[in-house]
Amino acid sequence: MKKNHFILFCILPSVIILLAVVIFPMIGAINYSLQDKSLRFLNGDYIGLQNYFEMFQDRRFINALKISLYWELITVVGSLILAIFVSIILFEYSEKKYRIFLAIILIMPIMLPKVSAGLIWRFMLSPVMGLINTPLIALNLNPIEYLASPNLALVSVAFVDIWQWGLFFGVILLFLLETLPKDLIEAAKIDKVKRWQLHYFITFPMLKGSLITIILIKAIESLRSFDLIYTMTKGGPGITTETLDLYAYQQGIGLRGEISYSSAMSVAMVIITLVIFTFIWKRAQKEQ
Repeated sequence: MKKNHFILFCILPSVIILLAVVIFPMIGAINYSLQDKSLRFLNGDYIGLQNYFEMFQDRRFINALKISLYWELITVVGSLILAIFVSIILFEYSEKKYRIFLAIILIMPIMLPKVSAGLIWRFMLSPVMGLINTPLIALNLNPIEYLASPNLALVSVAFVDIWQWGLFFGVILLFLLETLPKDLIEAAKIDKVKRWQLHYFITFPMLKGSLITIILIKAIESLRSFDLIYTMTKGGPGITTETLDLYAYQQGIGLRGEISYSSAMSVAMVIITLVIFTFIWKRAQKEQ
């Protein structure tokens, strides 16, 4: 009996935190989403699922959903490719005694708050004073307006996200490669297996579970794109970089103060996150 009380005492703080941080706010968001409250009219009436029906008829919401999916695809795939590339380069060409030093340098970008990273790259990509455009200006060529171009803005912001997370995951994969059996790698090298074959057929298949975990973490993290995009483009030019969380903010606070409509979008984002998490988790279970 005392043992059960001790276990209950240990898990009680976690349950309280879960209720306070996750459950209660989620219940509140669902409740607001079923009303017609706004910052101008706080005493709203219950209108059922009307906000959800309007949401899927809202062209701007559909656009934000598409942009979010593009963002998800670009940042997850880009981060994974960069991570694999960085880990292989360091594993094959760097001396072991220098790897810790190199790893510290490579994880520095992820230590930057997204707002700081966004401001740094916003200045670097500037067509007037940006370091990236300096060679073009020196050659009297027209600078490229990365953040003002509808075709380049989303990719430019995604590059910053990939820069942060790709390098970080690259360090993780490097240390995971170092944990693999050295006899197997040495045997492959004795058999004159090419380096790309070694990693394609041997090392990374052995890290399949870790790769799926990295994809899962990045897929969920990429849904939290608000701060980086808001800092660099504020959703522009036009609405070409406006993701779901940014549009929900604009509706709830920035533009019209539509609390209930914004809450409905927040609930939709939670559902999308759960769907992505479940899909990747199921795939991970099948691979094991």
